[in-house]
Amino acid sequence: MKFGIALTTAATPVYREAEQRDFLVEALKISESKGYESVWVSDRTLYPNDISQRYPQQFGPGKSNPDSQNILESLTTLSFIAGKTQNIHLGTSVLVLPFRNPLLNTKMISTLDVLSEGRLILGIGSGWMKEEFDSMGVGYLDRESITDEHLDFLSHAAKDPSPEYVGAHINTQEMRLFPQTFNRRSIPIWVGGNSNRSLLRAASYGNFWHGINLTPSQLENKTNNLKRICEIEKKDYSAIGISLRTTINIMDNPITASGERAYLTGSIEQIGKDLEEYKKAGLQYLVISMAGDSKESVARSIEIFADNFL
Repeated sequence: MKFGIALTTAATPVYREAEQRDFLVEALKISESKGYESVWVSDRTLYPNDISQRYPQQFGPGKSNPDSQNILESLTTLSFIAGKTQNIHLGTSVLVLPFRNPLLNTKMISTLDVLSEGRLILGIGSGWMKEEFDSMGVGYLDRESITDEHLDFLSHAAKDPSPEYVGAHINTQEMRLFPQTFNRRSIPIWVGGNSNRSLLRAASYGNFWHGINLTPSQLENKTNNLKRICEIEKKDYSAIGISLRTTINIMDNPITASGERAYLTGSIEQIGKDLEEYKKAGLQYLVISMAGDSKESVARSIEIFADNFL
């Protein structure tokens, strides 16, 4: 199993701009020196002032701090990260495609891939917060079709400087697009989401399916669904990698008031046993949001995990 570290996440312990920059620099040094395969950033444009009232399951009392949605812009942040690192891969978990002009976004993605010498992994999603779509002037009900067309165009534009494409949202007839990707490669597409629509998109466009916060049994159920979809669509299931984005919390007392322990929470020994369960369920790549209440505790957890599992 391979491991990546998510640097801008709901578990990130800092929310101010300057603090995030300092945290990125520190966490990057540790992640690259310790041998993690990749680092990842999340995507959020803007969100409601009363997000806790609108979405209590995610941001109500005892849930994620609403300030965790204060996230630096994804591709700009990865450009900064690319300049601070040498070999580590750079991923989005996930970039919400419907918000972005597909032509400008394709140029930005290709530029980042060229400047990082082919280190980009493009995790994508179609989004979920309707208020964000309304503010961005994008039809919420159109998000799935926009995402698919965006992905289809990306595959054309990676190698062809004059990609002839006419769709509902993209028209590039007799137009030239520069640059193409590093060495004209196909950027790895990781399709995020737990829905059947996401699994279908992974079968159609993805190099990896990128699940979110699933237990081993839930992960296995989803991969079984993906297998069935691949059979129906006549796709090669073995060509699609299985990845997961979730949070690890290294702590001494993981038992909750109900007497239960969440997966990937507890001692190194307990987390190690959980990782074995995930591996048996088919997980190949884990993108970790490392829990902690300070920059120092998160950085230390990144080091401890690496020392034990990398």
